[in-house]
Amino acid sequence: MINLQPIEYLLKLAIVTPFIEKEKPVSVMLIAPPEHGKSEVLKKFAFIDSVSIATNFDSYVFSEIALQYPNKRTIIIPDFLRITKRKYSTQSNALTILNAITEEGWIGKLPLGQSIQKPIVMNVLTALTREELKDKRHKWATIGFLSRFVPITYSYKKETIKQIRNYIKDRIYRVDEPFDNSFLPKKQIEVILPKEVADLIESIVLDISEEENILGFRLQRQLQTLAMANAIINGRNIVQKEDYLVIKELSKFINYKFTEV
Repeated sequence: MINLQPIEYLLKLAIVTPFIEKEKPVSVMLIAPPEHGKSEVLKKFAFIDSVSIATNFDSYVFSEIALQYPNKRTIIIPDFLRITKRKYSTQSNALTILNAITEEGWIGKLPLGQSIQKPIVMNVLTALTREELKDKRHKWATIGFLSRFVPITYSYKKETIKQIRNYIKDRIYRVDEPFDNSFLPKKQIEVILPKEVADLIESIVLDISEEENILGFRLQRQLQTLAMANAIINGRNIVQKEDYLVIKELSKFINYKFTEV
């Protein structure tokens, strides 16, 4: 995808987070105007072993995914509009499930009768337009749904739009390749976060919290976990200052400013 490498890397980090021992995996919501490649970027991760793609999401879709847990640890919903446009009861049920699996974990009985006794905790990567978010943001905030997701926003600058037109004319999309499993851990990993690095990450959170008028406690854990994922991708189980610097650079997309790419 044209100029979306930072967005792709953030998603890659998120997919690694379920493998971090005793940390909640980080969920992500891509938010951008229409025709900004949100769904296409997400679909590039469709062949990752730990990922389950759900073009729609309800209790029956979840039951199929739940039976594959923990082999499947990440749910990708390429277009969240498919959920928000369904009837209220179906939408409410989907949000209830997503609220549970992205936080304390889901337990209960699946639609076909299977009983889940051990909490299922997964992360969710999905996408929504800027306009749709405006319609839903207040309502989702009241039920704590939105804060479970790291918001990643962006928009295209004029130069990028021109590059994309050339990309289409030259049919370069034919050689686009999906991501493979090369970055994926083979097992759960205990990651050490030194206090001095945690302090640096906190400074990022404080800046975002002040701008967005939030406390940012969840965001602090989420950014720490993303830094841990960066350490894992780089073959380490100790977070270093260089991981903080990566998260700091990527944090320009973790807000509602729609930074241009």
